[in-house]
Amino acid sequence: MQKRIKKIQDFLAQEKIDGLLVLNPSNRYYLSKFELKDVQYNESAGFLIVTLDDVYLFTDSRYFEEARRYFEQDKIFIYAKDKFNYIRDRLKNKLKISTLGFEYYYFPYEFYDHLSGSFDLVPTKYLIEKIRQIKDERELDKIITSNKLVSEVFELLPDYFQEGQTEQELAWFIEKFFREKGALELAFPSIVAFGQNAAKPHALPSARKLKKNEVILIDIGCRFQDYCSDQTRTFWFGDKPSTDFTFNFNLVVKAQEKAINFIQPGREIREAYFLVKDFFKSYGVDQYFTHALGHGIGLDTHELPSITPKNENKFEPGMVITIEPGLYYPEWGGIRQEYMVLVTEKGARII
Repeated sequence: MQKRIKKIQDFLAQEKIDGLLVLNPSNRYYLSKFELKDVQYNESAGFLIVTLDDVYLFTDSRYFEEARRYFEQDKIFIYAKDKFNYIRDRLKNKLKISTLGFEYYYFPYEFYDHLSGSFDLVPTKYLIEKIRQIKDERELDKIITSNKLVSEVFELLPDYFQEGQTEQELAWFIEKFFREKGALELAFPSIVAFGQNAAKPHALPSARKLKKNEVILIDIGCRFQDYCSDQTRTFWFGDKPSTDFTFNFNLVVKAQEKAINFIQPGREIREAYFLVKDFFKSYGVDQYFTHALGHGIGLDTHELPSITPKNENKFEPGMVITIEPGLYYPEWGGIRQEYMVLVTEKGARII
């Protein structure tokens, strides 16, 4: 934690910012271990203020006992009914903050409305997220443990498929497996799609029943020890796979293999996307590849870096990313293959 915070403090000193307001729950947790997620979108467990020499938590009385696990009592500020008057007073008079940095992508207008007249507000973009994209050994161990559960359930699924079972029933089997194996929760709502539903990259499980000779696309992950996993596999249920399925499945697998083999520290991230897009184009199917090639993963399912045509940044050792090319056809379904890989000094290692 201290190493992470020191990187933030070095940035503050360089930019002449007195303190950083951290409202993103995942970033709050990354720097303090306090509350990975808020209860709901319109209710917060609080925020951090990182100053040049310390870290403080602002929260309400419901979280006081939990806060004491991670902060000394004089580093905890409990606001009550007059919330923003209290916050302004502590920031200005207790912490002596004049210039306040904030997270550009995580700053509600409510905070702007109450703080803009009292502080010089300075936006920061992906400051903490850029640090988070490089995983340390402890984080990597947790990600690998989380990922093993996904691999285990994928090994079981082909024997579990039954004609007539619904997408919802299969999704519940997967979630129950994760829970029984010690996962905290799903990393994201499971995607279980039969037949034409597999043409929807983010299909939600429905009451549709499995039929012979159709596609099954499953994209799943769990959160284990606070870190997420995310994998996709596509199956054929029934007799001999159709020509369309076999042709496109082989293309997707080959595209994924090309992308993974391309990854090296120092290479531009967007070039991996273009490699796959051009490969699909050579077979006349690039218009059916409709999303990014992958994304970073850790405390959140989707983190930096995004494997998109706009990302001019470079691969770095310690990044954990997904590689998930897909092809989608509304007439009969879709195919996606997703692995999680670690970027190492020598390339990419499938985890």
